[in-house]
Amino acid sequence: MIRRYLVVCFMIVAALTVSACGKIEDQSAGGSLGGPVKQFTVHARSTGYDLQEIKVKRGDTVKITLKNDQGMHSLKIKGYNKEVRGGKSITFVADKAGEFVYSCNISCGKNHKQMTGKLIVK
Repeated sequence: MIRRYLVVCFMIVAALTVSACGKIEDQSAGGSLGGPVKQFTVHARSTGYDLQEIKVKRGDTVKITLKNDQGMHSLKIKGYNKEVRGGKSITFVADKAGEFVYSCNISCGKNHKQMTGKLIVK
């Protein structure tokens, strides 16, 4: 009887552990993210980003993937202190309303200063 009880307890603990593994975590904020994820892929070339504006609502979970089509680039969002380099993604909660400039944080050539866009959080 005790053996059966231990097996059942073990199975319950195992099921709870496995179900917790699917949770998305924002490592920088230390909290769980909720709701659907708004996903954006930004392509970077030496002439700039293909996506000049990213619009989301306050409280949205945002995932930005940066693809370097030409050269080495990054995308840093001022005011959120978030940065992603080519071939990688970042995920965060847009918890501050406003317009936040993003730009390349790697000196990438003569058009470096033109590599900008805006994250707009309403």
